Formats: sequence, structure tokens, C-alpha cells
Amino acid sequence: MRFIRLALALILIFAFTVMPASADGIVDQIGSNLMCQCGCTMVLSTCDCGTAEQMRGEIRSMLGEGKTKDDILNFYVGKYGDKVLAAPKAEGFNISAYITPFIVILLGGGVLALIVRQWVIRTRAQPVAAADAVPVLPASPDQLRARLDRELSAYE
Repeated sequence: MRFIRLALALILIFAFTVMPASADGIVDQIGSNLMCQCGCTMVLSTCDCGTAEQMRGEIRSMLGEGKTKDDILNFYVGKYGDKVLAAPKAEGFNISAYITPFIVILLGGGVLALIVRQWVIRTRAQPVAAADAVPVLPASPDQLRARLDRELSAYE
């Protein structure tokens, strides 16, 4: 008798963990792959306009008819084109949407590395300026006044 109760308990636990998600959860899951077609440029699962509600209703009815997620996505691609998809399909020219950001990051890092390298080379190669090497001796007030007069006469 204990064995039967244990088996029933395990079956019930397994059944509840494997049960499909609620209909709204599945609708949101499918809606996260689609864009709302009202022009708001929001993902269907987050948009709250009338068009989004209508599309979610269509998804519910298609799920009720037994259609799969792929069937529903293909229906909307056939109805609106690839622009209805939240992410482009990874085929053909659309692959560039996935690859381009990484190429730009790598090229930007390479250019930045070259700039930093040249900067380091230039700073190491510059000789110490003569003014930095010779200590400045204090001048007498008469020498400073004569220098000031010379410099001011150049601008008169």
C-alpha cells in the first residue's frame, strides 16, 4: 500500500512539473518573438494597444486549434513579412545583423590599440627639453626690469 501511495505521489509531482505553461504564458512567449504592428515598435508581449490585444487573441485561437509556436510565427511572417519578427532570422543577409557589432568592436579595439601604441612610442622617444635640464637661476630685480622693458618694447 505504501508503494502505491509513493508511486501516486511521484506521478502527481511529475505531472505538475511537466504540465504546459498557462495559455497566457505561451501567448507571451510567442509574443516576445513578434513585433506589434500598430507602429509603436514594441514587442507584442509588452505592448498594450488594441492591435496587440487583437494579435494576442489570434494567437490564443490558433493555440486552441492546436497550432505550434512555429506554425503561428510562420503565419505572421506570411501575413506581415519578416518585419514582424522581433529578431531577424539568422540566414542570408540578416546574418550581418548578428556579426556586424562584433566586427565593429574588434576593429575599434584594434584602432584604439594602434593609437595608444603610437602615443606610448612618441612619449618615450621625446628627448628631455633643454629648459627642464638647466636649472633656473634667480635674477636680480634690475635684470628682470630690463627684460620686462625689452619684451614690452616689442609690442609697442
